[in-house]
Amino acid sequence: MLLKLVDGEQVVVRTRAHHRALLPAVINLLVTIGLMSFLLGYVSRPTQPAFIEHYRHILVFLIWAAGLISLAFGSLKPALVWLNRFTYLTTERVVQKNLIGAAQATVVPLALLSQAELRISSMQGMSGAGDLLLIHGAYGQHQRTRLKDMPDAERFNTLIAEQLTEYRRRAARAAYAAGPQPYAAPGDVYGSAFGR
Repeated sequence: MLLKLVDGEQVVVRTRAHHRALLPAVINLLVTIGLMSFLLGYVSRPTQPAFIEHYRHILVFLIWAAGLISLAFGSLKPALVWLNRFTYLTTERVVQKNLIGAAQATVVPLALLSQAELRISSMQGMSGAGDLLLIHGAYGQHQRTRLKDMPDAERFNTLIAEQLTEYRRRAARAAYAAGPQPYAAPGDVYGSAFGR
């Protein structure tokens, strides 16, 4: 299902996690296939003891069952999750949701976003990926939302900062057009710090 937009909202970026997030799934695939091949070859050798010869069909079944379970949960499931999960940056919010399925979307409205921290490990740095930690909330109640393995994380962080600045300008113009407002204390949404 595509992202439903409110009036006047536009999608700035639609992306999914960097393909480096698939590295554990690929490693699992290679290790599982290698281990299965070795074990199936070992069990099928004609020089095995009589005990293994007698129960060979059961051992082959167990090797195949364990291998398929490992492939299903260690490689196929992470690949499907990666293909299904999208991150959107719009003019109003940051949304992380599944294309198919009923999983609850993660939504961070720009009105509540106070800070974004970019964290890049050495492995992520080689591929240009990184994690973004979004700190959001109001009235002293802040939450942290992590966007893991975002591609071109520095650029994505810059785009969030630009959209936040533009959102605050629009909100300030709307507040000015509406007339005098009560004083906003430092640390409220409009007075909070953003990014590093």
